[in-house]
Amino acid sequence: MDNKQKIRTAVIGLGVGAHQARTLYNHPNCQLVWLCDLNKNTLSKIGSELMEAKQTQNDQDVLTDPNIDMVCVASYDEAHHRQVVKALNHGKHVYVEKPICLTKNEAQDIRLTLKAYPHLRISSNMVLRTCPLFIKVRETVKSKKISKVYHLEADYFWGRKEKIISGWRAEADLYSIIHGAAVHMVDLAMWIIGKKPVTVQALGSHIATAGTLQKHNDFAVLLLGFEDHMSVKVSAHGGCMHPHFHSLKVFGKNSSFIHESTGTVWIDSSNPNQTYRSESEAYPAKTERSGALISFLDSLSNFDKNALISDEEVFNTMSVCLAAEQAVKTGRVINIEYL
Repeated sequence: MDNKQKIRTAVIGLGVGAHQARTLYNHPNCQLVWLCDLNKNTLSKIGSELMEAKQTQNDQDVLTDPNIDMVCVASYDEAHHRQVVKALNHGKHVYVEKPICLTKNEAQDIRLTLKAYPHLRISSNMVLRTCPLFIKVRETVKSKKISKVYHLEADYFWGRKEKIISGWRAEADLYSIIHGAAVHMVDLAMWIIGKKPVTVQALGSHIATAGTLQKHNDFAVLLLGFEDHMSVKVSAHGGCMHPHFHSLKVFGKNSSFIHESTGTVWIDSSNPNQTYRSESEAYPAKTERSGALISFLDSLSNFDKNALISDEEVFNTMSVCLAAEQAVKTGRVINIEYL
């Protein structure tokens, strides 16, 4: 396949975007045209590895280039809304680092812009969906081998305190631990159970990073309510003394699944003398994470094929997180309004 037939791509932001750039560079149906980053040294370093791509510190070079088909937006959170909208208005598909934006008005603007261009698609890097362990849990729930799931708990232990007490997260006028961390667990929970919550209540705190440059909450806990009275608890720990880890617990009528840093098991009885069934499916399986982007690229080559994370799911997850932010600020139970 020659370059004229390939999806012509670009990446803005070369932190996590560096991984996306490598995926695009090595994909047989893609041509990586642009690399963009504000930091000249970062740009030069990644550019020296991916030498066929042009380099720029100005995102306008990427967003307005008529020869680009798809843009990966992996910049700082506060830039996402502007870059996503401009990319769509210039006829580009968008794969955006979570969160896709920071406020309800920004989310509504992106939603309306996308609706104006039905030939364009958007997705986000909810990469926990690519983990074999979580795929197995989803399949087990979907097949009803865990019957009548009534509660799920999903906890994000960041374990990288330095990321929120220095750098852009500490300097940002608006930073959200819900949008930056809890979002992964909200998406994972909704994907596993195949349902959307109708209410959310939430609490947040700024204890673990008090006295640092970080002025926003470093912790949040969410309780999601469903029409069938099922519940989901999600927490995000930005300043915890804990290794980076995604804990998951699923409780059903006949079985429970427990995934913690101390081990992963299935529990099929309340007998204290029972032997738990151990689970060996891979976690965290970081090498699989490029699959989220690859599935999006495949959906662009074949529009009848759905990406692993659809645009509808991106907006559903964002709707829950925006409602959770409102719940933290008001102290009230919030009815979730889906975008």
